[in-house]
Amino acid sequence: MKPYVSMTVAVGIMLSAAGAHGAVSLTEEAGPDGPQYRLTNERVDLVVNPAKGAAVVSYKDRAGGNVELIHQAPYNGLCFDHFQEQVWPGELLDATYAASVVTQSADVVVLACTVTAQGAFRGTDFPRLRGLILEKTYTLRAGNPALKCRVKITAPPKESKLFSYWIQNIFFAGGTYERADDICYRPCVRGVRAKAAENFGYYGKEDFLKDFSAGWMALIDRKSKSGLACLFDYDEMETLYANAGNRTLEPMFRTKYLPPNASAEYVTWIVPVAGLDNVVAATPDFVAGYHMTSDHAGSGTIDFQAVRSLSSPGEVTFQVAVASGETPDQTVEAGTVSLGQLGAQPKAGQVTFSGAGVDPLVVRVQATVSTNTYAFEDYFNGAYKWGENITTDMQTPFYAAPRPKQQVRLVKPARLKLKTPSAWRVWYVEGLMDDLYNMTSAVRLTRRFTPDQDRRQRAYTEVQASFGMRLTEFPYDYEELLDYTVIILGGADKDALGVVGVEMLADFLRAGGGMIVLGGPEAYAKAGLQGSDLEELWPVSAVADPFDLSNLNGAPIEVATNAPFLVDLDWSAKPAVAYQHRVTVKPWATTILTAGGQPFLVVGQAPGCPGRVACVLGAPMGTLEEGTTPFWTWEDWPYLMRQVYWWVMRHDDFF
Repeated sequence: MKPYVSMTVAVGIMLSAAGAHGAVSLTEEAGPDGPQYRLTNERVDLVVNPAKGAAVVSYKDRAGGNVELIHQAPYNGLCFDHFQEQVWPGELLDATYAASVVTQSADVVVLACTVTAQGAFRGTDFPRLRGLILEKTYTLRAGNPALKCRVKITAPPKESKLFSYWIQNIFFAGGTYERADDICYRPCVRGVRAKAAENFGYYGKEDFLKDFSAGWMALIDRKSKSGLACLFDYDEMETLYANAGNRTLEPMFRTKYLPPNASAEYVTWIVPVAGLDNVVAATPDFVAGYHMTSDHAGSGTIDFQAVRSLSSPGEVTFQVAVASGETPDQTVEAGTVSLGQLGAQPKAGQVTFSGAGVDPLVVRVQATVSTNTYAFEDYFNGAYKWGENITTDMQTPFYAAPRPKQQVRLVKPARLKLKTPSAWRVWYVEGLMDDLYNMTSAVRLTRRFTPDQDRRQRAYTEVQASFGMRLTEFPYDYEELLDYTVIILGGADKDALGVVGVEMLADFLRAGGGMIVLGGPEAYAKAGLQGSDLEELWPVSAVADPFDLSNLNGAPIEVATNAPFLVDLDWSAKPAVAYQHRVTVKPWATTILTAGGQPFLVVGQAPGCPGRVACVLGAPMGTLEEGTTPFWTWEDWPYLMRQVYWWVMRHDDFF
C-alpha cells in the first residue's frame, strides 16, 4: 500500500482541562497506511491506526519511563479484535475500520472505529460471523491514566448470530522483551499465577487459564517496575490467555448468541502501572503488589504497594489476614495497611503476623476505598517443598479458593418452550468411553425415530491444543437448542460446555426437554458442574472429590423401585458393575436401580421444572470376573436405555 504522506491535519487541539489535570487531546496525523489518531493526556501518549484493525499501535507512559511499549511488527498493539472461531490472526487484525471523532472537550476525547465482519478468512466461510457490526470506541480523559476501550457488537436486522469475542494486547513491558523479567500476573483460585517465559509451564501449560478468579491481567517488567494492567468484566470471561507467559494480555470472552438487531458490549480498561514489580490485585480503584517473608513457622511480614487505577479514589486501606494452607479456615489477623489517597507513584505499608502455621500460607485482603470494598488473596509457597501450589500427584493444587460464581447474562426467548415436543430429536454430547453405552442403538430401538423426518446430532468432547476441553459442536442458538427434545450428556465437563452451554442446558430442562446423564472417567464430580444451575436440576449431586468412582468389584445391578419402564427386561444375565460414581440422591428423586447398595440409575423432575432427568451412575470401565456380564454388554441394556428415552420424553403411554 502506498504510504500516506500528506501533511498532518489537526481535527482536535490541545485542550487544557480545569484544575491540575493538565491537557487531553485528539489529533489526526499521517500514518504509513493512511490517517491515524493520537490521543494524549498528562500521563499517556498513544496512537490508534484504523487501517490496522483500529488497534493502538503506539503507547507511552510518562510515569513508566516514556518508552515505546509497542514495537513496529505485524500484529503488535493493544485492543486488537478477534473471533475465536477463526484461526489467528483472523480477518479483523488486518481490517480497515471507518474512524470518526465523537467527542472533544477539555475533559474527554472519544474516537469511534467501525467495521462489518465479512465472515471469511483464508478460504473458510463463517456464516455465523458474517454481517456482525463492530463499533470500537476509545475514551481518554484528563486526569485519568486509563484508556477505555468499549466494543459493541451488533447482529444484522434479519439474522441471529453466534460468536466468541477475543481482545488481544501484544506489547513489551518496559519497552524491550525480557524473557526472565517480563512477568504476567493473572488472578486464580490457586493464587496469582506469576509467569515469565523461562518458567512458563513447569507444572502444566497455563497460557489458557480457566480457573481465574477476577477480571484482570497485568504484564510487568520487574527491572523497570513498569507495564500495563488490563481490566474487564469477570462475568463475561471464559479464559485468560497469555502467550508464553510474558508478551500478551488477552481476555477471551465466552460464546455469545445474538438475535437479530441485538447487541453485546465489552469494556476493557488499559491501565499504566509504574513503580510496582509485581501485581496481586487490580481493581477500578487501585493496582497493588506485595512482598512477603516468612520464618516458615507462622510468622513474617507483608509489604504492600499500590498505585491508582482508573479512578482517583479516597483513602485506601487493606485489612490483612493470613492462614496456613494446611488449615485455610483458621486465619490470624495481621492488621491494617493505610495507604491514603493513591496517585501515579506507589504508596507503601507493612503488616506483621504470627501464629499462622507452617508454610505454605494464604494471604487474604479486604480492601476498602471510600464506599467500595474488594476482596483478594494469594498463595505464598514459602518452604513448601513441592512448589507451585501442587500436591505430589502433580495435578491437584495444595490449596484452591472457592471461585466466585459468574453471573450469566444471555439473550433468551421471552418464553422457554420446546418447539416440537413430540418430535424425536436427540443431541448427544459424547465423552471418553461413552461409545460403550451404545446409546445410538437404543435410539434406533425406539421405532419412532425416522431419519427423514427426525434428527440425531452427535458432538464430541475433544482436547484442543489451544483451548483445552471443547465440544466439536453445540447448539448455542436458542432457536436450534429448543428444536431438540432429548439431550444425552456424556463426559462433557464445565470447560467443554462453557458457562453459556451450562446455562442453556439448564434452560433446556426448564423448557421441558429431557436429559440423560452418563457416567465415565470425565463425568459427575470430575466434570466440575457442582453447584451450577444445571446440576441443581439433576436428581443427584456430585461429591466434592474429583476421584468419585468406587470399585464395586462386579456388584450385580438390582431393582430398587419397580418403575414401569423396567417391564419385559431379562435380568437373568445378572448385569454387573465394576466402577460407579458416588453421589447424593436428592429428596425429590427416585432411585430405580442400585449396585453394591449404591444408586445406579436415578430419575427425577426438579420442583417447578418440567424437564425430566435420568442419571446413569455406572461407568463402562473395569475388568470383571470371567462369567460376569458387564452391564454395558448386557443384551437388554439398549432396551433399558430405549425405555429411559421414552420416560424422559414423557411417553408414559408406551409402557
